[in-house]
Amino acid sequence: MMGLLLSLLLAASPVTVSAAGDLQLSASTPEAQVAPLATLLQGDVRFVNLEGPLTASGRESGLTGEGKPQGPLKFNAPPAMARWLQGKVDGVSLANNHALDQGEAGLAETVAHLREQGIQSATASEEAELVRQGQRVRLIAREVTEGWPEAAAVALEARVREARKVGPVLVSLHWGRTGALLPSKEQRRLAARLIDAGATAVLGHGPHTPQGIERRGRGVIAYSLGNVAFSCRCTEERDAYVLRFRIDAKGAAVDVEAVPLRAGLREPPRLVQDDPGAAQLIQSLSEDLGSDARIQDGRVRIR
Repeated sequence: MMGLLLSLLLAASPVTVSAAGDLQLSASTPEAQVAPLATLLQGDVRFVNLEGPLTASGRESGLTGEGKPQGPLKFNAPPAMARWLQGKVDGVSLANNHALDQGEAGLAETVAHLREQGIQSATASEEAELVRQGQRVRLIAREVTEGWPEAAAVALEARVREARKVGPVLVSLHWGRTGALLPSKEQRRLAARLIDAGATAVLGHGPHTPQGIERRGRGVIAYSLGNVAFSCRCTEERDAYVLRFRIDAKGAAVDVEAVPLRAGLREPPRLVQDDPGAAQLIQSLSEDLGSDARIQDGRVRIR
């Protein structure tokens, strides 16, 4: 095993990662709301959390004709929309509170439609792997609900250690309290354990708001990336960011930066490097976590 790992390290080159938060599609989503992902997300591994299935047989419910919430929400979007993500996204998380809105069959159909477009999915039970620059990048995803059992945390920690033997590990976590700007103590403890187990990055989403970025050893933790685009009028949170970093040949996160993003709610998402307040918000939230966060050219560099 050591010989295999050494040979992989010698052959590996840095892998660039761009990660954004919650993306929710529906039958009424215009393609213009997805098209900007081609420029927002750049690099070898481009990631989003996909909120809701892509199925031919499922149907959306709990929304008015204007897309406003009316009762329990169940998302669904046409399978053709998977083609809109082709060439813009490489990996998605399907471990979230809407992944099973159309049942296990709907989840399986979503995975199949995305795979046809060359997009890998990480679910609560299946991991994704992307081979980039001689490195086998593993994407592991979980939905961490309130009262998540310690046994589940221990199992995830062990899985990260095992996966790290082969290549870098990215952990996607759907967690946290809606609208919160700071992670809980429990979230910070879990994230620390996963980085210590060998994860290069913990990519958080779920609160819809942005939360700060923390460096821990050779890893990076983005507690919540915020929204990237949302069709349902069930969130008004526009402040967000794209996390960008490189994974070096040793699996460390280097050159970490956050690029402020204005989420696409009823308009296309866009980067907002010309808005000092957007960068200052990310800087402040990251400094609250003890990070060295500095604004440069409209981006927030995390050291």
